[in-house]
Amino acid sequence: MRKYFIHNGQTEKGPFDIDQLKELQIASETPIWFEGMQNWTTAGTIPELQSIINSYGLPPKFEIPLQTTTIPPTFYKPENVIYELPAKKNNTFRNVFIGIGAIGIIYLLAAIFLNANTTEAQPFNTETAVEVIDEPAVRLEYQEAEKAKVNEDITAKNREIRNNITDYVNVVTNTYSVDALGGITNLDVVIQNSTLFLLDEVFVEVTYIKENGNAFKIELVTLYNIPAKQDKSASAPDSERGLSVEVKVIGIRSKKLKLCYDNAVAPEVGNVDPFYCN
Repeated sequence: MRKYFIHNGQTEKGPFDIDQLKELQIASETPIWFEGMQNWTTAGTIPELQSIINSYGLPPKFEIPLQTTTIPPTFYKPENVIYELPAKKNNTFRNVFIGIGAIGIIYLLAAIFLNANTTEAQPFNTETAVEVIDEPAVRLEYQEAEKAKVNEDITAKNREIRNNITDYVNVVTNTYSVDALGGITNLDVVIQNSTLFLLDEVFVEVTYIKENGNAFKIELVTLYNIPAKQDKSASAPDSERGLSVEVKVIGIRSKKLKLCYDNAVAPEVGNVDPFYCN
């Protein structure tokens, strides 16, 4: 099952499966990555995540229901029942009030009309004009700024990994066999990859140490395609001399991380990302 990593603009989190991402209520703009991708993207671009992306729909358009009839049904008066109509109210005061209000409105409209024709037109003041904001454009600009910030953070994080790659990639050995008279067999070197990137090649220097502490011989072991967050081992040559071994990473190549590390090459002075390569 595919595992995903997400980013909140500060740190990365994961791995998560699809059910866990659904509980996190990720959005279409959430930065996301999984093994096999060259770089981070957003959840809205991944087809299998479309069904769990947190979104908000619009309500249906409100329409006033059409009146189906304007004629009340026929009324049938029950027998032996007397109906009395309510007494008619005196609406004289109400009618007088409505008349006064109508006259006042007419005078007000006339005054406005006369004032509009006699008042000199004022120049348009650009300093007090209200700026009309294009909300979709503002949202798009904000989203682009957020994406740029995420990419900048990711770039800085990757640069930090490249500059300290030996803290993220370690080499150890298994429990190898040592002959009573000297000699080493069944030796494996193990690369521990704690980065989020595939390592295409890792070069390991293996030194066989004699009983007097001096090196008997040095061998080079190359390991290929070490997956992200995983270990991988490879066999080292046997030795007819030696009581112990020392192992050291001397080179790493990773296209995903854009890394070319060689411990024999001194970093260029002033270069903030000396191990970067395409």
